[in-house]
Amino acid sequence: MMGHIAMFPMQVPHAMPFSSAKPDSSIQSPIHTFEDALRFLNGLDVSAMKLGLDRIRTLMDTLGNPQDSLPMVHIAGTNGKGSVTAMLSSVLKSAGLRVGSFTSPHLIHVRERIVINGNPILQDDFQYEIASLKAHLEALGLPREEWPTYFEFINVVAYQYFKRKQVDITVFETGLGGRLDSTNIVKHPNLTVITTIGMDHMQHLGDTLSKIAAEKAGILKQGVPLVLGPAIPQDAMDTILEQAELNDVPVKIAQTDMLQVLPQESNPVTGLCVSQSDTGRQYRLSLLGPYQKNNLAVVLECIQALRHQGFVIEESAIQEGLAHTYWPVRFQYFEKQHLILDGSHNQDGFQSLQECMRFYFQDQPMVWLLSLRGNRNPEYLTRLIQQFGKPLGVVVTQSNPLHLYHPATQLAESIRPQLPPGCPVEIAETPTAALARLKALQQQLPGQKPLGVITGSLYTAGEILSCLNRGE
Repeated sequence: MMGHIAMFPMQVPHAMPFSSAKPDSSIQSPIHTFEDALRFLNGLDVSAMKLGLDRIRTLMDTLGNPQDSLPMVHIAGTNGKGSVTAMLSSVLKSAGLRVGSFTSPHLIHVRERIVINGNPILQDDFQYEIASLKAHLEALGLPREEWPTYFEFINVVAYQYFKRKQVDITVFETGLGGRLDSTNIVKHPNLTVITTIGMDHMQHLGDTLSKIAAEKAGILKQGVPLVLGPAIPQDAMDTILEQAELNDVPVKIAQTDMLQVLPQESNPVTGLCVSQSDTGRQYRLSLLGPYQKNNLAVVLECIQALRHQGFVIEESAIQEGLAHTYWPVRFQYFEKQHLILDGSHNQDGFQSLQECMRFYFQDQPMVWLLSLRGNRNPEYLTRLIQQFGKPLGVVVTQSNPLHLYHPATQLAESIRPQLPPGCPVEIAETPTAALARLKALQQQLPGQKPLGVITGSLYTAGEILSCLNRGE
């Protein structure tokens, strides 16, 4: 299962995870084809961020508020929310439910963000929903500056699509934060979840864990149960619990005391094995990281909460759903290529990656492929590499839009002095070229193929996943 790399059965355009297109006349052009829909969407400024909910609430009122008739689990958190969304959605699907999932960002194609039972929205449906919403906005006569942002537009499409397809339940992952995130317009979800709190996106969410926690806790709703992850720092936890008390929110903190990772039963091909000591059950997770034990604890608490609400979720569905979860580039192992593809991009993520590599590949020689967004500190990447002895080589690249990344030459220069003497540091113009150089470095050690580790950017990982899907 771990070597499986087909993301979904379709022809994947050679598209970047985010277009660098600026708003242009494409948003005024009619939509007759799927490609028209893509051009329109990319014509919206993908980097635009308009924090606040008044604009999208007003729009949803004109659409009849489809989001308020959707059963929903709403998930926020600095790290882990995507994995929890993926695992919980897979379990609910295995329980026989029709499950809509909304996640961000996408890795290869925007349709990955809107999924029903593991299948991304079809091209025809995507075109229809985009064209319908565009026509609705034009009929309202709203000036362009009051139109939804790129993220908000896709979010609204998800609400409309899931309503039209009559899903049984939805699992929505927040974009940034929670309080002012456009996913936060649902008045009464079935369940809210906060997985972790860490120092990330401080320019938008605040410069302390308590401030960041307050933004995440903005998804809490009066009387709606809340599940909290097991490793939330105490000052952040205090902030969330205070908000929960103010809103009469019943809180369940996921516990890992009864969960134990079984190293002897775990490997990067068959998956992570976790035992539950109080029941004697063993769970085989397709997601490899030992840290997934914490996310599993959250998922199990979510299942209990949903059972109390009348959802029928048998133990067999839990086992099947966890074993068949697909959430790519989160410590994803490709056995044939002997590659780890990982989208970690912040300090906590690199710490989790380090834990995973020690768990599965402690003494193996390694070569690295790195890229990093400009708002991230290269020091964290250097610290990560230094934990594993002398690397046999490092390849540095950047993705589009280039201006959002540390230039590859500068990133290489900041990393090179911290590496052991003689370690080659190469620069590749694109992730595709970087992958080719990484594979070449893997061939240079006689008798043993070193592990290739690709990390630093979720978007670069998505481009490389696309290469692997195409067999390059």
